[in-house]
Amino acid sequence: MTQEHSTARGPRPAGRPRDLERHRAVLTSTRAILVADGYPGVTFAEVARSAGVTRQLVYRWWPTKAALVSEAMFAAEATTWPSTFPGPLDHDVRTWVDAMVTHAARPDVRAGVRGLLAEIGTSDTLPGLSKHLITPIRHSLDALLTAAQARGEVHPDIDPVLTTETVTGAITMHLLLDRAEPPVITAHLTQLLTWAFGSRAAQQELPRPSAQGHP
Repeated sequence: MTQEHSTARGPRPAGRPRDLERHRAVLTSTRAILVADGYPGVTFAEVARSAGVTRQLVYRWWPTKAALVSEAMFAAEATTWPSTFPGPLDHDVRTWVDAMVTHAARPDVRAGVRGLLAEIGTSDTLPGLSKHLITPIRHSLDALLTAAQARGEVHPDIDPVLTTETVTGAITMHLLLDRAEPPVITAHLTQLLTWAFGSRAAQQELPRPSAQGHP
């Protein structure tokens, strides 16, 4: 699976720039259909009808359904990720995790991700995923770790790239597979990451993460 712009159908031919109003209308309609009818309900014909544009225009701007759904979920609505972390560590980790869980629990995102996981191949593009989700989340984690390291609360060698990918993957699987409630996911990952991030001295003061049951 790639995160940016190469596709199985090849690059989009050069043409006129997208009309921003119609572009937003298509993405808004796509999110609404995801919420109402799930991923199977998203067709280029239905999106075009709902957005008041032609089907040809949708095909011209998005080469695949996966590309359209991905941009609608990840790039269409600006999400403000936390950038200030005053401490203590467990509070900051909860703030970071909760922002990701809140985004992933949106009805359109849940429906879209479930459909993408079932359909996409290794060569499909997911516009917006890297630029508007993964990279901002990683920058937010960088800020958290920098602040916590200055307070002597965390290990100095935590890899923010691998950590971001691990945590976003865990959140996705919890929401889609075992249908855990968002507060349960936030509480569990906060406890787990606070202990994992903590310096040796901090770990001695924190309880070890324990298994948490949920419906």
